[in-house]
Amino acid sequence: MADFKRINTLKAHELWESKQARFVDIRDERSYVAAHIPGSMRLTDANVQQFLSELDDNDQVVVVCYHGNSSQGAAQYLAHQGVEVVSSLDGGMTAWAQAFPEAVERS
Repeated sequence: MADFKRINTLKAHELWESKQARFVDIRDERSYVAAHIPGSMRLTDANVQQFLSELDDNDQVVVVCYHGNSSQGAAQYLAHQGVEVVSSLDGGMTAWAQAFPEAVERS
């Protein structure tokens, strides 16, 4: 059975800086617009199938939510859909913004 990993903000930031992972944000649109990880995309029920179809086999995915709870379910879903390397960001966007305020984009 496919599974996901949990990663901390430091490891996620390393992946983000080196562009080794695709970041997806599952928060509501208002929260995403207010603050998100630069380069991340907002993943919804409406666009998840398109996202999956555009992934390469070796793409690593990091799922971001508010506090790192909802992202675990989404990461598990992506793993069950065949994404081989998928992670949930521990602490979510809240932890990311506290650890790396310079790496937060506001629309």
